[in-house]
Amino acid sequence: MAQDIVELRTGQFSSVFLTINSSNLTVIKRAITKKVKNSPHFFQNLAVILQFNALLEKVNLNQLQQILAEFNIQIIGVTDWKNYLQKELILTAGLPVLANSENISEILPEPRYLPTKVIENMEKGQIIYAKNSDLIIHGNVPVGAEVAAEGNIHIYGKLYGRAMAGVNAKGGSIYVQHLAAEFISVNSRFLYQADIPTEYLQRAVRISANKDKLQFSVLGEY
Repeated sequence: MAQDIVELRTGQFSSVFLTINSSNLTVIKRAITKKVKNSPHFFQNLAVILQFNALLEKVNLNQLQQILAEFNIQIIGVTDWKNYLQKELILTAGLPVLANSENISEILPEPRYLPTKVIENMEKGQIIYAKNSDLIIHGNVPVGAEVAAEGNIHIYGKLYGRAMAGVNAKGGSIYVQHLAAEFISVNSRFLYQADIPTEYLQRAVRISANKDKLQFSVLGEY
């Protein structure tokens, strides 16, 4: 399978690591454009840690920063550099030099909890991620769409797609007015649609984590 030109992954303390697998700025910009188009909300004021590799020795890091800034992506540091030359390239570009990514937790601050992210409507295939915050969806989450939050998720419509609350966290719940999800997850406890108890389908429910399983409660019933 072909390697992604631009890779993003979450790490400890919800940091986002950026890996660039090309030395061609035009190719890099095209790959970022595609990712932003697929998930525009994820890239709103996104702070990333750049993982350095040999390909980036051939890249003008100042120009790379300018391209990322066009998409509201900011490099807050560079990790995984291997030698003095790479370190000098990073410093010359005015970027902070960080420790190896495996030890990044030693120098990253605790996450700041952000205001609730509010989304009006979603389209099929769209992905929404609320970093360090709760997420509110005023409309439906269609089949093929995905919502995820490090806090709670409130869906004031119908959930047909996928929802994941409490990502990289110990708390969090999903509140939905009509449950018909493809997949649900809270704190890494998950169920596919076929395994969701039928008595909670097509109802307004709260979904939370209880020990090693998901717990369901009908909203309005106490």
